[in-house]
Amino acid sequence: MKKTDIFKDIVWIMTHDSSTVKDCKGCNPQPFLEKITDDMTEQEFLYQVRTYLASFGIIGHISFHDKKSGPKGFLLRISEQEMFVEEANQDTGLQVGDRILSLDGMSLEQVALQHPNYFISLTPERRYREWADLLLMAEQVTVLRDGQEMSITVRASQQAQKAQIFWKELESDILYLRLDNFMDEEAINRLYQECLQKITETETLIIDVRYNNGGTDSLYFPLLHLGLEEGKGYDTLDLQDDGMEILYTEGNVDRRLKDFETWLQQENISPDTVKLIEDFRNNLLQNRGKGYVRYQDDQDELFPGVKGGHYPEQIFVLSDIYCASSGDNFVKMMKNFKKVTIIGRPTLGILDYSNCCKVDYDDYFLMFPTSRWLAIDKGKGMTDKGVLPDIEVPWTPAHFERDVDLDKCLELIEMKRKH
Repeated sequence: MKKTDIFKDIVWIMTHDSSTVKDCKGCNPQPFLEKITDDMTEQEFLYQVRTYLASFGIIGHISFHDKKSGPKGFLLRISEQEMFVEEANQDTGLQVGDRILSLDGMSLEQVALQHPNYFISLTPERRYREWADLLLMAEQVTVLRDGQEMSITVRASQQAQKAQIFWKELESDILYLRLDNFMDEEAINRLYQECLQKITETETLIIDVRYNNGGTDSLYFPLLHLGLEEGKGYDTLDLQDDGMEILYTEGNVDRRLKDFETWLQQENISPDTVKLIEDFRNNLLQNRGKGYVRYQDDQDELFPGVKGGHYPEQIFVLSDIYCASSGDNFVKMMKNFKKVTIIGRPTLGILDYSNCCKVDYDDYFLMFPTSRWLAIDKGKGMTDKGVLPDIEVPWTPAHFERDVDLDKCLELIEMKRKH
């Protein structure tokens, strides 16, 4: 498929099938149509398409990718006008703790002024993905490493950063879970088999979703149940969820049904995930071609027999700017429980538009959302806000030296024990 045809199709989808059409029209595509040619470089094509998509202002759930591109292999942290390397594979040329000073001799401020329309978010800390693109586009990146300035070439890694999914006992009455996604069904189910029983006998649970980039909501349901008070079910909670509506265009329904068939063929798929997919599939079939329709979801009906236990007595959830999509939703849901305290920083906040479709263009693919959070109509959307923690712990370079967020949890646990 030619680059010009791909872009025209993307414009059509974004103005007809994307659930953002009610709120976000995006910029005029005509200037991009004049720039895009079939023989332009891959890098320039990606840049132009992504700049057009950035005009919709939707973080994460609208994106365009080159299938040949591998994982970036590094993660950036933007704090107080400074940029650091949070994580990095060795083959990227970056090291954890590097402070990024300039790109091709230009300060970060100059680079931002040169690419004003490439950034999606209005808040600097949420621009780490676009900055990662710009680092890879630069020929030389100047970093401050161990007190010394040096110029390096940043490359995409040959392998993705490994998602951490594990549990450990910090003390006899404190369990720690790290979940970097809600996608790896096999690993997450194995974790539950190993530790869920022990959790129900433990005083304090710490759930670390600071790097959780989402997946399927059903995979966090067992953790959600732990937040219920002893003997009480979901019917005792005031979840204050405005709900969502789904744009049931014929194209969206066909694409999502195809995706669901693929998901159901996965090995080790849980009954909760199967039920969630079946419910969504039925809704798609019933509403095909009807446009926006409110999605009916009753948590109490979903978990009719679930009651809370005595343990854990308290739960801490660690959150951060990298926590997104189903990660956002998990933190948002956990805030409803009295025994839960959210510690860290706001999540990425990309739930205003979700339930995404993928469109295949041979060498590329587009991702766009089909659902819309009704809280937007009340001015309570989460874009550029995220889910706020109960206790905010500002990020500083001290986080490279120790786990400041976890230390805060342990400090609060110790204070409670003394009282």
